[in-house]
Amino acid sequence: MITIPTDERTITDQQVFDALNPDYPGLEAVKSALEAGNIPEAKKQLVRHMETRNHPHFLYDYRALPLSPIDTDSCPYSFQASLGLSESLKEFCLFAGRKMMDHVYVLPGAGRREVDLGRNWEHMIHFNFIEDMGKKHRNPLDMIVRGQFFEYLAVLYHETGDPKVLDSFEEVLQVFFQTYPLQVVNGSPSTDRFQYTEDRDVMSAGWLSVVYTGLFYTRVPYEISTDLAFEILKRIWFLGIQFRRFDEDGYRPYNHHMWERGLVPFILGTMFPEIPAFTAMKEKGAKTVCRHIAEDFNPSGGYSEHSIAYWSGAAVGEMLYRGIYLARLNEEPFLDEETKHRMEQTFHVLALISPPGSRYPSLGDNGGPMLEPILNLGVRMMEHEDCAHVLAARHGDEHAAERLPLDYCCDQAGFVSARSGYGSDANYMLMSAKVNCGYCGHNHMDMLSLFLTFHGEEIIGEPYVDHMYHRVRMNSEIRGYMYNMASHNTVLAYGTPILPNRMYANKWGVLRTPSPITDTYSAKDGFYVNAYHDGYTFCRHQREVLFHRERGVIISDHILRGNRIEGDHIQRWNMMPGTQVTILNNDAALVEKNGVKLLFLWTGAEHQLSLSKADLLSPEMIPSREDLADIIDVAFHAREDQKNQNVTVTLNLMILDLTGSPTEHSNITAEQLNRLKEEASAVCGQLNCPETLERFPIY
Repeated sequence: MITIPTDERTITDQQVFDALNPDYPGLEAVKSALEAGNIPEAKKQLVRHMETRNHPHFLYDYRALPLSPIDTDSCPYSFQASLGLSESLKEFCLFAGRKMMDHVYVLPGAGRREVDLGRNWEHMIHFNFIEDMGKKHRNPLDMIVRGQFFEYLAVLYHETGDPKVLDSFEEVLQVFFQTYPLQVVNGSPSTDRFQYTEDRDVMSAGWLSVVYTGLFYTRVPYEISTDLAFEILKRIWFLGIQFRRFDEDGYRPYNHHMWERGLVPFILGTMFPEIPAFTAMKEKGAKTVCRHIAEDFNPSGGYSEHSIAYWSGAAVGEMLYRGIYLARLNEEPFLDEETKHRMEQTFHVLALISPPGSRYPSLGDNGGPMLEPILNLGVRMMEHEDCAHVLAARHGDEHAAERLPLDYCCDQAGFVSARSGYGSDANYMLMSAKVNCGYCGHNHMDMLSLFLTFHGEEIIGEPYVDHMYHRVRMNSEIRGYMYNMASHNTVLAYGTPILPNRMYANKWGVLRTPSPITDTYSAKDGFYVNAYHDGYTFCRHQREVLFHRERGVIISDHILRGNRIEGDHIQRWNMMPGTQVTILNNDAALVEKNGVKLLFLWTGAEHQLSLSKADLLSPEMIPSREDLADIIDVAFHAREDQKNQNVTVTLNLMILDLTGSPTEHSNITAEQLNRLKEEASAVCGQLNCPETLERFPIY
């Protein structure tokens, strides 16, 4: 029976040596030193063994001399510092590493948020789960105890060779040991959290053990004090042995469970064959991961977490990549045929919904992750042809682009996309349409929400979800707004979301209603889709979208039983930052951004056009109201003479691409607008006919 210690501060050197298989190849010198009672020599030889062993292989290996720069950018997901990646990881690590030398911690991710830890480290980050939850965000502590700043300093040292970086590393390491010793107070097999007073969950403990492991594939532990290098190994053993608590734990369908009960045990078991208690975790770890893939990745490639960031960035990039690629490097059994197929399908979807810009749209929790690192994972993990073709097409390979379809549509995966091409200046749309979402913490109430890009410029999207997700307080109005319908580009039937914001403000989990696709076609000139949801239960929102690859988009929103109660419906469009909106009249607006010029023209039901801003975000999320992007709201309703009927109320929006024309808002005439309205009205009832693409209005 394994004895699992509970307090990092009390573990001894001997416990670490006792955990080793003394007869493992390469540990001969360690065994001899221990038999001679020479503990300092045993430490030295164990560190030396880590430096020279040629198996197992890690995600990267920079142990050799002479010192060489670490390639962080060809596969950023090999480093935990890539969390929230928004730029060159090398540049970020160099910046953050220098800051850490000045006692300033830079949180990973966009924004380069800084925390001054104090000249004497007197301002280290703390969060008490019992006392602080709901009062402030736990993210800063959760990040720092994962230890990605050790990677910052390792990258900085390999880049500069400056011995002062090693001095700082030793100082920071000792401060970290003293400030955040793990003290396990909840050791049950089902625990999600080891410690409460200094909030330490199982997930972050796993991350820290993997970061520590990665350090031994850099030069840093071999050029600092041997005693300190051994102290890192001691922590790897202490953290790793905690995962034996889960030998009898039941399965739970969360990606953090896949990480804690599957990937971390598999990674530690693979990377430390010298420790029998670790290798015993490999088989169950692999089975847990396969079960998660089989149950949470559907055969179409979609994921139960209907969030691009959590699907591609967290589940695939941060988590599964490490297990799948390490298994491949070390010829370890891992995926079976079914789970391999589902991973191949997920990269198929990720390739075909890729936008023209550098990041995926912010659909679901978190900001949109950087696109090319995700596609590179597909090539590295699965040798995926679609990912390779999209990468080549994005860099000008026309032959690669010809091998790829322009449209993708699957409500099992949860996405509808269409485009004019795979270049950086393409037109592009993405719509959220998913069935069988299930229960998870990262869905949003974003049924039929649209993202629109023209000539490579994002015009309609969700501009602030990244800010909200990382900074908002639990149980706040803003948090409810983030998950609820009003922050998305859909229709608020009768002017309200299905439920008030407060229903989504506290804790996790959105039981999103299905939004099935009923009709679709793809043609040379464009793409059509028809989908709906019945989330309101007393009316239906049906959305038709006709995407013309060159001329624009027509969106027809139908509210079935749309006059059941009093109140206008609201068609909402969140503009992306930098987009200017000029209202021409109650039916038309000119929308411009960086040379892209679009005419928005509404027809159909009686309606009223207005501009607003998400005022509740200022100043907590966005300091100044003036910095908030515009929201176009179009209120529409049935006619008065339809009051006693069950009717379908329809509002049509035609977006015409005027880019390149000399048109200014002052010289768009009423006659031109009336002509376009007539042409739009003539085709809006026939969007499901491919011939309508030929009749798509032209300015």
